[in-house]
Amino acid sequence: MNIRIAIGFLITGLLVVLLLVVYFLDQLVPRDPSDVGNSAGNLHNGGLVFEMDGKVYFANPSDSDCLYSMNLDETNPKRITSMRTKYISGANGYLYFYMDSTKKAGKVTGLGAATNQFGIYRCKVNGRNQECLNRDFCGEMQLCGEYLYYQTKTDSGSLDKIRVDNKNKSKVLDEMVSPVCYSNGVIYYTGVSSDHSIHALDTKAGDRTYDVLPGHLFFPVVTGGYIYYLNGDSNYSLWRTSLSTGETEIITSERCDNFTMNNQHIYYTYSNGLLSQLKRCDLDGSNQYILFQGVTNSLNLTSKYLYFKVYGNDDVMYHIPLDGSQGASVLTF
Repeated sequence: MNIRIAIGFLITGLLVVLLLVVYFLDQLVPRDPSDVGNSAGNLHNGGLVFEMDGKVYFANPSDSDCLYSMNLDETNPKRITSMRTKYISGANGYLYFYMDSTKKAGKVTGLGAATNQFGIYRCKVNGRNQECLNRDFCGEMQLCGEYLYYQTKTDSGSLDKIRVDNKNKSKVLDEMVSPVCYSNGVIYYTGVSSDHSIHALDTKAGDRTYDVLPGHLFFPVVTGGYIYYLNGDSNYSLWRTSLSTGETEIITSERCDNFTMNNQHIYYTYSNGLLSQLKRCDLDGSNQYILFQGVTNSLNLTSKYLYFKVYGNDDVMYHIPLDGSQGASVLTF
C-alpha cells in the first residue's frame, strides 16, 4: 500500500474517532449531588422564571408561554421551545421543565401544530438535545442533586423521581406532595392524604421521611436557617420557624395568597378582595412596603427583577426592578 494512502486512512480514522468522542461527550448529561434547581418560592408560583449563569430562562406569556432566554437586563430574548413550559430548573448547562401543547407558538405549523405533547423535558440552554424524560401528566418538580423529583397526576397521584440522565425512575411516595422546597439534601413538604403538617424527606438517606411542624401549613420555603410558610390555622398569614431552635414567629398577620423571597426580602400578595396588594417586607416582617395595587399571582424573582401577573390576565407579565429604580410595568420586547 502506498504510504500516502496509508497515512490518509490513518488521518481519516483518527478524525472519525475524534468526532465520535466529541459526539458522545456532547450527549453526556452532567450529574452532581450538590445541584439545586429553581428557588422554592419561584416554583410555588409556577416556576415561570429561572436564573442561571448570568441568563434568565422564562415562560414568555406574549408567545404562548414558550421557553425563552434573555440577559439579566432583559435584553436579547431568544425562543428555546415552541410550546408552553413551567416549573423551569437547571444546572450544568442543562434546563429541566414541564412542557405541554396546551399552548403553542403561533408560527408552529404542519405536523408540529397537530401533536399532543406533554411531559418532563431536558435540553441544553441553547435548546439543543431536547429529550422527554417522562411522558406523563406531571405537576410541580424540582432538581434535587442528581435526580428530578416530580408530582405524577395519574393513578391518584404520587411523588416520583428520575435521574437527570433518564435512568433509575421510581416512585417515592404514594402522596402527590410538592418537592419544590429542597435544602441540603432534604425536601420539606406539606402532607396531602392524612394531614397538612410539614414533613421532611431526606434524599440522602433513602428518601426517609420524618415530621417537622404540625398544623395546616402550606408553601414551605427554607432559607437562612428558617422555614417560612403560610399558616392555614391563622387565616393564611405568613410565619417562620427556626430549624435549629424550633422558635416560631409571625411575619405578617395579613392573609397571603402566595409569596416568594430572596435573602433580603419577602414578596407577597396581601389578599383583601378589591383592596388586595403586592407587598414587600424584610425577612422578619418589618419595613412593609406596597409595590402594586391589585390581585396578583405568579411571583417569580431573579437577582434583578420581581416578575408577576395580574389576576385575569395571564397573557401579560409585569416586572419591578429590585433596586427600586422604577415602579411596576409590563414586560415587553
